[in-house]
Amino acid sequence: MDFIIKLLKLKITKVFICIMMIAFIASLYFCRDWYFRQYHKCIGFYYVNKGDKAYKNKKYQKAIDYYKIALKNYPGHSRASCNLGNIYVSFENYYEAVNAYEQALKYSPNFMVCRMDLGIILSEKMANYDKAIQEYGRVINSKPFEINIPFVFNNKKSIRENKGIAYYNMGLAYRGKAVYMGDRTSTAVKYLKKAKDAYIKANEYLKDNYDNNYNLALTNHLLGDYKSAGRDYCRAINIKPDSFEAHYNFALLLREMHYNKEALAEFEKTTLLLDYMGNDDKNKYVYGIITEIKRRIINEGDYDYLKDKVDLTALPQEEIVYSNGKISADKQKEFNMNKLLKCTYEKQFEEI
Repeated sequence: MDFIIKLLKLKITKVFICIMMIAFIASLYFCRDWYFRQYHKCIGFYYVNKGDKAYKNKKYQKAIDYYKIALKNYPGHSRASCNLGNIYVSFENYYEAVNAYEQALKYSPNFMVCRMDLGIILSEKMANYDKAIQEYGRVINSKPFEINIPFVFNNKKSIRENKGIAYYNMGLAYRGKAVYMGDRTSTAVKYLKKAKDAYIKANEYLKDNYDNNYNLALTNHLLGDYKSAGRDYCRAINIKPDSFEAHYNFALLLREMHYNKEALAEFEKTTLLLDYMGNDDKNKYVYGIITEIKRRIINEGDYDYLKDKVDLTALPQEEIVYSNGKISADKQKEFNMNKLLKCTYEKQFEEI
């Protein structure tokens, strides 16, 4: 009896193996396209892995070659296409970069990081502002799946940041369109207002972002909204006190508003920063403006203000020592650099 059972089991096993072999051979005939796709997909993944290693080791030409082979075998590998686009950007081959990004998005429309990169290249390198704005809009309107596993993974913050960055870049694109349209035309003003709205929305998602606040201030400045511009310049400066651009443009705004004492203080801060940047040409230009503002103050009959004012930035550079975030005018007296450069006029602009 046991012998018969063993014999039956052996026959059943052989029959099962035969059926499986027949089914496999039949599938090769009827589904050969599927097998070819899987074969090429495996080759694609192999070369993507080689491309990733070359990319990580900054062997960019090898990475390009590997990614091209990978994508020829498996066009749907979106990350490889996006990486290829990034490499083309580093080579300043922007048309090929756009093609690579679009290939990635063809197969993975929700690849938002890649879509953001595409928008940045379209706007900043190719001046294709309309298409860039469309790409940023798709990032903003996307509804990615939120995952929150306590103490393990939470993508809510990154999703918010991506939307904020998209609004910020949209603001840059609208301002680029405004500049392209010409100074103070009605169309330029319209696009500047759209840029302002985008920066304001970005502030809802990006906390204490210097670039966004600075560009919002610059846009308000261009629109002639001096109250908002002054407030936003102050916010940008207080986020990043050592920013030459923010101090300089804020000083220009104050001069336009005939706030001569405040403008003088801001221009002197720019000279302090220029000393450490080693930009003598700009420094000479700024000192020329400072001289003009001092004349204004004297003409207003406020000579005592200049006489009593201690101007650290007027000291020769060799007498100023910078060490561990502090500026020393001499061995006895030290000033914290960030405290010295902070903006103290924010409330003043809110009260205008």
